[in-house]
Amino acid sequence: MNFIGEKCAACGEVFTEGDDIVVCPECGSPHHRACYKAENKCANSALHGTDESWHSSAEELHEEENNERKFVICSACHFPNSLDAENCVRCGADLSPDEAGDEEDEPVFGVPRPYLGFNPEEDMGGSPLRDVADFVKTNTIYYIPIFKRMKDTGRSISFNLISFVFPPVYFANRRMWFWALLSLIVTVLLSMPLAVSYLIADGIEGSYSVFPAELIQKIYDNRHTLSMLVDVCNVADMLIRITFCLFSNKLYYRFVLKSLRRLRAHSEGELRREEIFAAGGVRILNTLLVAVMSLAMTFVAMYATYLFLGLIL
Repeated sequence: MNFIGEKCAACGEVFTEGDDIVVCPECGSPHHRACYKAENKCANSALHGTDESWHSSAEELHEEENNERKFVICSACHFPNSLDAENCVRCGADLSPDEAGDEEDEPVFGVPRPYLGFNPEEDMGGSPLRDVADFVKTNTIYYIPIFKRMKDTGRSISFNLISFVFPPVYFANRRMWFWALLSLIVTVLLSMPLAVSYLIADGIEGSYSVFPAELIQKIYDNRHTLSMLVDVCNVADMLIRITFCLFSNKLYYRFVLKSLRRLRAHSEGELRREEIFAAGGVRILNTLLVAVMSLAMTFVAMYATYLFLGLIL
């Protein structure tokens, strides 16, 4: 084995070309021959009789990187960064080799949180940007600049395509249940006239109908009124979707700040990151729950429509 660059177990000096090196036969520790003779024993005699043995610096570095060191800890803000990062993602400080800290500073769940060059301690409306980013948890590269602009300029309008197409799904996924249920009720009710018109058309053209033949005929006789109602509901539905598209990010920003205030009020001592992680982020299971609720509400609304039409026609 080439011991050039390794350290003598006795004196700690790095071996260079031409050094006379002897190796302990029990633990494998390398020594200068003179050092070994001076001590007349292995400097690592404590390893003898155990399962331990001497490891080269390359082996120790490899073991540390694979088993322990996962991040470079910024000395300025104590934030963990990936090993290949040149600057801290939290405060932007330069990460030199001596910036590494203890593994005790690794984040909860082992995932660094990006702050996109913003000051993580900046007040975002009662909570630091760091806590806001931790609560958002996913897609912070989209939300944090929007929240920062809203806080700095006071603007409430931004663009969110998902809340335009599937508003209940968006709000439920972000755990905003008030807005999820409200948008679900509104979208289901506004879709009823169109659904009824389709069912009436199927009842007239086909052999099977959800509604009795007498009611179908009455609705068909008032088809112009129903058509006008469908148009009104379609316009209202589009306006509501556009409103959600433009203001859902503002609603989410307010929800994040309100949730953090509630967490801080109920937290014993300082608010911990694992508490924020657990309360925030997304929950895909909520989207499935909303889909089931939407189906159930559609059947209920259809039956209610049937009763209503039966009374007025």
